[in-house]
Amino acid sequence: MGYAPLFFKLGPQTRFVIIGGGHIAFSKSETLIALGAQLQVVGKTILPELKVFVEGVGGSVIEADYAPDYLKIATIVIAATDDAALNETIYRDAKAQGKFVNVVDTPDLCDFIFPATIKRGDIQVAISSAGISPSLARAIKRKIEYLLPWNIDALGQWIKEKRDVVKKNLKGIQARRLFWDEVLDGGIAQEVVEGNNAKAETLFAQALSEAPAASRAALYLVGAGPGHPDYITVRGTQLLGQADVVLYDRLIAPDLLERYARREATKIAVGKSADHHIKTQDAIAELIETHLRKNKIVVRLKGGDPGIYAHAAEEMDIARKLGVPYQIVPGITAALGCAAASGFPLTERNGASAVRLLTYYDETLYSDDFWKSLQLSRDETLVFYMTTRKRNTLIEKLLSIGYKPTTPAVIIEQGTTPNHAEYEATLGTFIEIYGDTNFITPTLLVIGDVVRWRATHSWREPAAVREDWFAKNTKEVADVT
Repeated sequence: MGYAPLFFKLGPQTRFVIIGGGHIAFSKSETLIALGAQLQVVGKTILPELKVFVEGVGGSVIEADYAPDYLKIATIVIAATDDAALNETIYRDAKAQGKFVNVVDTPDLCDFIFPATIKRGDIQVAISSAGISPSLARAIKRKIEYLLPWNIDALGQWIKEKRDVVKKNLKGIQARRLFWDEVLDGGIAQEVVEGNNAKAETLFAQALSEAPAASRAALYLVGAGPGHPDYITVRGTQLLGQADVVLYDRLIAPDLLERYARREATKIAVGKSADHHIKTQDAIAELIETHLRKNKIVVRLKGGDPGIYAHAAEEMDIARKLGVPYQIVPGITAALGCAAASGFPLTERNGASAVRLLTYYDETLYSDDFWKSLQLSRDETLVFYMTTRKRNTLIEKLLSIGYKPTTPAVIIEQGTTPNHAEYEATLGTFIEIYGDTNFITPTLLVIGDVVRWRATHSWREPAAVREDWFAKNTKEVADVT
């Protein structure tokens, strides 16, 4: 069971009734009064300072034993006594009267919980740990407090004053959204926060006169990294927040869209695996073109780096032919991320002086030129993408062209994710040990002397559970808005 993050509108008829007169009730009273709530406190024994506080802000205090009738005027009931049996009685009575109720420190008897809050005028930030740890919620609150200017509400009021003039000058929703993004991320907002209103007005007028009034299309190929949700770049998150449409791969960290994409953006799963394509590459190209023609900002969100085995040239060509601006935003490719998470370098002094990023298809098995090229790379690090199912054939081929059986090799499964796992051997022993193992995709095969550093430099603990992290956490649903 979860909690929906909602902000409850308080009006003149909204009344909170707190049952209890001790320190817990006092704490809840302070919280509610800060929000502008109408308050009544009922308790057989009420702290004098609580009585003075509540009455001093226009609330009422009733010193009496609890009775269900006291709940009749309540919109919301809070049970804050130190008697567990009485709190449960209050909960049952409140529910019988159709009231929302919170029993302090008893999540099972709560319709809602109070978050840790940051309030700057009309600007509020609420943090919840779903009742698991109020201390954790408060710790997160402190971190956010450091980030927010004390007078951030001044910026909110300034925006409120400017909304109509922006709406009058910029007719399209996308145009207004992008304009406000630029204002808030740039110097204008900072001038408002600093109290330099005249300068802010000048900059605002100039920015508004120069802002495109119509919607505009753009294509951004954004690398999301190999799986760890924090490995996307700052630039990637910025563009994801601008997108009207996000076409995302299967191997995308599950909460990236929730973190950085706009709720209103159209999100379309276009991921592929060896046995299942939600969308073919032709269908993806058609989607990109369709949305660009509608003057949408399209983010093609790719696992790893968009320039590594990711059809980047084909997709950029669509934007080029339409005359639409496009960019590549690099990401941490799997070779870099997985090796780092496994604790070994891809090159080393007096060892591997180069890295080859490779994949191969069935026809490659019969290409003499391909295998001849690898004969010259026995002192390099080889990183094979998308070849796990043919690993036995690959290893046999490498041994046949002169690779030493003692050459270290490791398969990294679901690299950088919570289910990151490593399977190390040598070329001479790998098939014997792992020949029949069904690895969970995505996997990466790394071959070379650098793998030996993993034994002494690994810093990750093994995953507690071996499961498909992406399948568990990602909904493969097409056209989710």
